[in-house]
Amino acid sequence: MFKAGADKLGYKECNTGHMAINSVERDNRNSCQQTGFCFQGCKWGAKWSTLYTEIPKGEATGKMEVRPESRVLRIEHDDGGKVSAVVYVDKDGNQQRQKARVVCVAGNSIESPRLLLNSASPKYPDGLANSSGQVGRNYMRHVTGSVYGVFEKPVHMFRGTTMAGVIRDEGRNDPSRGFVGGYELETLSLGIPFMAAFLDPGAWGRSFTSAMDDYPNMAGMWIVGEDMPQERNRVTLSPTVKDKFGLPVADVHFDDHPNDVAMRNHAYAQGKKLYESVGAIRTLPTPPYPSTHNLGTNRMSEKPRDGVVNKWGQTHDIKNLFVSDGSQFTTGGAENPTLTIVALAIRQAEYIAAQMNARAI
Repeated sequence: MFKAGADKLGYKECNTGHMAINSVERDNRNSCQQTGFCFQGCKWGAKWSTLYTEIPKGEATGKMEVRPESRVLRIEHDDGGKVSAVVYVDKDGNQQRQKARVVCVAGNSIESPRLLLNSASPKYPDGLANSSGQVGRNYMRHVTGSVYGVFEKPVHMFRGTTMAGVIRDEGRNDPSRGFVGGYELETLSLGIPFMAAFLDPGAWGRSFTSAMDDYPNMAGMWIVGEDMPQERNRVTLSPTVKDKFGLPVADVHFDDHPNDVAMRNHAYAQGKKLYESVGAIRTLPTPPYPSTHNLGTNRMSEKPRDGVVNKWGQTHDIKNLFVSDGSQFTTGGAENPTLTIVALAIRQAEYIAAQMNARAI
């Protein structure tokens, strides 16, 4: 339905997308069996995940140790300002102190800035790597929303790989549409519980239940667009709420930029047109998700005054402290970010290895 509608609207950049899912047996893992419901986890091991790819390989080298169910409390530094240890609570509730030559923070856009801010000290009173005041700022989560089409006959959108189709024509920058930046449309299928939660959160009544009744006859698409980084969209430490370890929790503030609203409305209209062009008897735009693809908050910059890390994810202030997640991003672009995060992590790892071998850090 997605491809047929794309053709009707004249879209040219419509394909199956680029996903880290085996189409054939590879790397001692099975190929995709098209059983659907991918958001619930891959039953076949075809979908790439560090949990059963990189981590087992790393442990097999004997040079990597995973300490699950641990919670980092703070990062410590020496008198010279270089990070020197990580203090954490292990799975048994005991506090441990792990010395470190290099520390890489990978808690993504909420927990990474929270950890840096909670690691404040007399030398770094505003938190680690925060001389610019940018730690926690410019939180982004992509312009999102969904459009579902209801048809007279069954579609069975839940069969096959979730998000196995993408339209990229709207990803261009064309201000004549009423906004800058762009978005993609991607096929989307949610299981029944997921659908009930996100079709219209809190909804009830005939309109809602009739939509759920038509689940087999639905096709769905997801909107992912570039939201505008704004300094006031940020992660700070709560002044009143603390976790069970006594540390302030993250306080997240987010407001849509007018550009985000204009982009989302345009995408809703295009989704409606697409499904109606191939016979939809009803279309259902959904509210944007509370958050998705969390990005920003430790942004990359050329100049230390403008961000938190350099092009290697190395903090401007502390050369042996790195950020290894999506919080480095300066923009989300019109694209799912996982493979870019992975590419940056691989690039960063090679840089760290070279710097350590040269005794530069």
